[in-house]
Amino acid sequence: MKIISVKSGFAPDHSSTSYEFLAVDRPLGKKERAAVASLSRRANPTSRRVGFIYHVDGYDIPGGWISLLEKYYDVMYREDYDWWTLAIAFNTSLEQIAELTRYEFYGEDDLGVEINQSGNRVIVIINCRVDLSCIEENYHDYYENDEEDEEDEQVGPDAGFASDNELLDLLCQVREQLIAGDYRSLYAVWQKYGTSEDEDLEDETPPIPQEKSAGKDVIKRFLNVLE
Repeated sequence: MKIISVKSGFAPDHSSTSYEFLAVDRPLGKKERAAVASLSRRANPTSRRVGFIYHVDGYDIPGGWISLLEKYYDVMYREDYDWWTLAIAFNTSLEQIAELTRYEFYGEDDLGVEINQSGNRVIVIINCRVDLSCIEENYHDYYENDEEDEEDEQVGPDAGFASDNELLDLLCQVREQLIAGDYRSLYAVWQKYGTSEDEDLEDETPPIPQEKSAGKDVIKRFLNVLE
């Protein structure tokens, strides 16, 4: 057998810890990409995305993944032995951060919502399980950075930025809603993991968001992804 070519990429499995990060509001410059690449010999960041994968327990992103969302990226998902972390970051007011905190809760197996604040930047963290049957196979698609150069491209939520990775794209759409003050997605997480016989959780029910006709499809798809 003769090997014609080898293609490197990112392909998580259920016995590893894997990450995918996406920069939505602005692409990373060369210095920023170099800083991200220095975290792992296998990291191959483009101006928008980077993936990390670790096959051995005890190995993880140096400095943790939170710092990458504070400095460079706007959405992320992490798969760790069938346990998932979805994260959405954006700059906002202290008043909105206080509103988001009302949706923070910890359900069974610590599934739920965490709110992390760094100055005026908030990181909404959703600990969950994911139904992969609701996501196209390209949730861990391969990608190359040889021809990608978007550093001058000004793309953000208002411009309708979309990723070719279905899960990242869904998180981008949820992010747009959160920025606009629409918290139905967080309430959906509560509906999935917060309903419990645990009496302690009964006093932590988040406020019911205002029902809207717009964006219902996003909420439905997001709720379907949660297992």
